Amino acid sequence: MALGCLLSLAATSAHADPASLALLPPRIESTAQSAEQVPSRGTSVLGVTASDPQGSPLTFTWTSTEGALAPPVHGATTSEVTWTAPDCLPPDSAPVKVAVTNALGLTSEVAFTFNVGGDLSLDYQKPFAVSQFSELDSVTVSPTSLQLTAKSLPLSAERIVFEQPVSLSLQLVRKNAGASHTLGWMYRDELVARGYVGPNDELLDTNSNGIADLHEDLYNLAPPTGPQARPYIGMWPRCPRSFLSGSFLYSEPGLAMNAACQATFRRETLADARPGQGNVRLLAEVVGRGLPDGNPNGFSDLGRYPRIPNLLEPALPENNFLGLGRLAFLITDDDEDAVTYTNMGPVQDMRLTAPDGIPDYDVSAYTAEGVLRPQNPDPGITPRDRKVTLGPIDAHREVVFFLVTYFEGIHEPLDEGLTFPCLRKAANGRCELFLQTPVSVFFSKASWNMDMDVRGTSPAAEFNTGCAYRDTCNRAAPNNSGGSCALPGTTQRLCGWLDVQALTMLRQPEYGNIFLPPERLFVPASSNGAMPHLVLASSPIYPQRWLMGWEDLNGGGDRDFANVVVQLQADPAGVARTAPLDALPPDLDPRCIISRVRMAKSDSVGPYCPSASETSINYAITPECSICSGGTCVPNPTPTWLHPALTPGVSEAVMNVGVFGGRSLCWRVALGTRDFRCQPEVINVDIGYELTRLP
Repeated sequence: MALGCLLSLAATSAHADPASLALLPPRIESTAQSAEQVPSRGTSVLGVTASDPQGSPLTFTWTSTEGALAPPVHGATTSEVTWTAPDCLPPDSAPVKVAVTNALGLTSEVAFTFNVGGDLSLDYQKPFAVSQFSELDSVTVSPTSLQLTAKSLPLSAERIVFEQPVSLSLQLVRKNAGASHTLGWMYRDELVARGYVGPNDELLDTNSNGIADLHEDLYNLAPPTGPQARPYIGMWPRCPRSFLSGSFLYSEPGLAMNAACQATFRRETLADARPGQGNVRLLAEVVGRGLPDGNPNGFSDLGRYPRIPNLLEPALPENNFLGLGRLAFLITDDDEDAVTYTNMGPVQDMRLTAPDGIPDYDVSAYTAEGVLRPQNPDPGITPRDRKVTLGPIDAHREVVFFLVTYFEGIHEPLDEGLTFPCLRKAANGRCELFLQTPVSVFFSKASWNMDMDVRGTSPAAEFNTGCAYRDTCNRAAPNNSGGSCALPGTTQRLCGWLDVQALTMLRQPEYGNIFLPPERLFVPASSNGAMPHLVLASSPIYPQRWLMGWEDLNGGGDRDFANVVVQLQADPAGVARTAPLDALPPDLDPRCIISRVRMAKSDSVGPYCPSASETSINYAITPECSICSGGTCVPNPTPTWLHPALTPGVSEAVMNVGVFGGRSLCWRVALGTRDFRCQPEVINVDIGYELTRLP
């Protein structure tokens, strides 16, 4: 029983009979108060028990300066009333009084003290339910938890773009080739801004010499002067030689010339690279040489990495800050030798171990753009080197991947399915000018590639992803060869895509325990007769993970699309934002503001989180959840989010938020992980608050 505060005794008249001076006012025997801490518009039951020393009848009168009183219930010596609180009061206010008066007109009063408007110690957050949240992105709600749930994102090799911001990473799976490679990427909008790409995704030829400007600048083929001149990509040409082809003047490409810069342009009889024409030999023009001689000064354009085209390097002094590329893996070598193809790689192969998905150089010594770091965060070749985080990619910003391949240039379209890249085509599709070089560039967008599809079939290749590739399987006639597998529910048989070693690698925890389903994977033919070089495989079973399979031979060769296999991953991230807590009414008294907030939470990560895992669970709270006007409230799109000092696991924080003058409370949590084995989960959130009244 809480006692009220006895305020006063009412005196009798000064002219009363002297005998009455001994009369006393009613005595307050006790008070009762069901709640002193009352939420906004909550109730408290108040009671008083009194007696009169003279034994006369008592009268009870309840009054309130704030809130509302229900009709009281009186007894001879008791009275009880229910008080409904306002939205808030100044601390320790005493808005309710009861006056007890006897038959002689003598009165005693008692006041009741309250704190109104929230309670830090209470939990106003109800058990989780979907209806409580105004925003749910990749988060699943149950009464006991909030769980990150990766959603499927449609993607194709021709258009790698996301509707929401993502953080991308690449993880090497398998390299199975005699060539060496560099894997990088570019932003399409930067190519557009530089004038390489037109509105319909076509490559432009602004100097009208028959060679797309992108291809021309990759190899610095434009002449230094004249109507077809273009700025040199780099500091200066290593081999300032030129040649005439047709009626146009071109520069000989340093990336296709030996250390002595000997002239390479020639005319010779070559097999026609057009589909079905490989047995026809025609006089063609060729520039460059295809077999490097091992001299470190040959086949170079003098950039930061001499064998990577300057345009594909990041913007650096060595390329006159004209580079547009970002280099994720400088080499993809993951084998038992310690050399790149004829030592052409941009960095040295440093390991002799068996393939394990870790590139044979210290990947972490370089940034995600391919620039040497001043300090290596993970010295030595370690398991962390199998993965490169590309970083955040803005929504709707398209990414184009490229593979630089170091391998001998060969032209045998009929027997081997190989051709030199074609720089310029005639109106009938015949290649008029070939490029022979040990430095080839392939793009994820098939129509941007320089080499012709010598087979010209549609699709360019197809596989059964759940079937392991075997050498006995003939991809051109899988139904009639051993080693093929039937697609479920059909009689169609296809060769497998990845070999046993790659499939075994994917099933390891480091790659998310991926078991590829037995599904048809096909490579669409390009729109302009160019050879596609990337297939992108995905499955709803493994959302936000795609396998990139590269074909590294000009013309397609064996078309295995498994020379370099990399896992592309959009690191799962999700957000849950609550609607305003319903404990705070939307028509809150404008004199009331939230003064303090308590946030307590319990969260965890699992089920398997090795030391290299990176997860995040970030909480925020705002007292500016809604914007209200004229009795109507709408969500505030740009509230001030405050981040409580919470530690992983179970923790609690109290924040003073009165300076914001907010009157609507909500919270959010952002969940993220870079390891599908290590998932964040919110188990519980408690929210307490206090209101105060503006002076």
